[in-house]
Amino acid sequence: MAPDHHQNGNSEKSQQAPPNKDAKKPRKEEKKDEDLSEEDLALKQQLELYVERAQDSDPGVQKLALESMRQEIRTATSSMTSVPKPLKFLRPHYGTLKKFFETMDEGSLKKYMADIISVLALTMSEEGDRESLKYRLLGSAEDIGSWGHEYVRNLAGEIGVEYQSRQVMEDKPFDDLMDLVKQIVPFHVKHNAEPEAVDLLMEVESLELLVDHIEKANYKRTCAYLTSFASYVSEFDDMQILEIAYKIYMKFEKFPDALRVALRMDKLSFVEQTLGACKDALELQQLCFILARQGITYELEDHVIVGNEDKKELLQDIINNSKLSEGYLTLARDLDVMEAKTPEDIYKAHLIDGRTSAGGNVDSARLNLAATFVNAFVNAGFGQDKLMTPPPPEGSNAGSWLYKNKDHGKASAAASLGLITLWNVDDGLPHIDKYLYSNDVNVVAGALMGVGILNCGIRNECDPAYAVLYDYVGKEDSAIRIGAVTGLALAYAGANKEEVYSLLSPLLADSKNGLDLVAFAALSLGIVYVGSCHDGIAQAIFLALMERSETELGEPLARFLCLGLGLLYLGKQVCAIELQIILVMLQFIS
Repeated sequence: MAPDHHQNGNSEKSQQAPPNKDAKKPRKEEKKDEDLSEEDLALKQQLELYVERAQDSDPGVQKLALESMRQEIRTATSSMTSVPKPLKFLRPHYGTLKKFFETMDEGSLKKYMADIISVLALTMSEEGDRESLKYRLLGSAEDIGSWGHEYVRNLAGEIGVEYQSRQVMEDKPFDDLMDLVKQIVPFHVKHNAEPEAVDLLMEVESLELLVDHIEKANYKRTCAYLTSFASYVSEFDDMQILEIAYKIYMKFEKFPDALRVALRMDKLSFVEQTLGACKDALELQQLCFILARQGITYELEDHVIVGNEDKKELLQDIINNSKLSEGYLTLARDLDVMEAKTPEDIYKAHLIDGRTSAGGNVDSARLNLAATFVNAFVNAGFGQDKLMTPPPPEGSNAGSWLYKNKDHGKASAAASLGLITLWNVDDGLPHIDKYLYSNDVNVVAGALMGVGILNCGIRNECDPAYAVLYDYVGKEDSAIRIGAVTGLALAYAGANKEEVYSLLSPLLADSKNGLDLVAFAALSLGIVYVGSCHDGIAQAIFLALMERSETELGEPLARFLCLGLGLLYLGKQVCAIELQIILVMLQFIS
């Protein structure tokens, strides 16, 4: 029978097709291998041999292969700028090594394998699997820093996610994670990655571990990051962060920086601790100047300034700002700027063409009022000027400039004396005192405000501001009472002075008082107790708002009541009365 050539041809084609199809993969692999350099090709073949021998039944062969593979990976990942070649070449074997790991007996070899798989997971694991952390926990207890910074950084990120996951589950301990954290934090700090160490410790709620690892070479960077970071977290977390920064500053005896953090935390116990730890007399003075600048009312005790008891009076004067005017004037003399200036020296109107005669001789109340303000600001604190403090010429009325103003202009002129003689209580009060006996209520009201401005930020044993203003709060005339109330606010801003609270709080409760007096009383209490969250004042202001009619609440002065409430909680995010404040604000907005 003749052979069927057609059938034989099909048979031959069917027999040849499978080999041709299977031959494509080797060709691709051969092409990839051809693209590699001889050195890379040798490395790839070597790693493939290690993978094969790592699965050998002989423990000795396994150990040698695993140690060789670990050495190759460690060398490549120590300074990682791109995916290291060993990790690239081991990618196809990632699944193989994971499967073989499950069959290995417990022991050191299995832990070595877990270390390798953990590093390979850096580039191979799926997002969210956290396999790098999983196998790290199953691996050896060797230094994780030997695997490189990128590996440690990736591990830190997975620890944070795992920690949050376990918090939700509430059935797994955190001990194994914390053991890794205690290895990672020193590594980050040693390699100038303090922010990453802080972030990790914040994730695992163990920021207190940071203090022991910070050294003199890196405390500045660490504390700078902590104090900046504190501005972007919740109110309770920011206190914890700032407290760690405070402890670090105290550890290295950086007392001025520690004091600033203590003041930011508003903790007088830390202020006292800082002052007590500082033994250098000059640095202690610097701390007192910081307290004075921030307007902190603080009484030094002997046990706080051990070794500097003989300087207690000087230090207390610094805190009380008793020497502020003296230092200010000394500086002015050194700079040769003591000569009083006039408003014309500031205006320089003669330099403007065509305007010199436009209003130069016009003695209007508005121009005089403007000149009063300019004169006060340009001569603030110098104790002398050419409008208010010079003795009047013979035969003229005292205070001739003051009487060139009208109504509230007189009040501004009298109050400007407080700014001109700012901080100099001994010399300033005589200048203002004569106006307190004027028959013009505006002059008296302005003088009372001037007393407050004069004593702004100054603490004196005699307390002249309170002694002068106290009697005027109970006067019949509303303008005089408002002047006294405003003077108290200016004199004791931020001082939390209980006497002021006792004096002004009844004004809020008395429904017979006009809205103007009540509004300024609320504002003054808010200024004196700014940021204190004083519940008594808040409730008094709230009740005052509730008692007023809709017509009164619609007046502009009613806003001062809300402003006083806001000042009480300035910088405070969480307050017990926050809901009431919101309701009041919404009522006025609507």
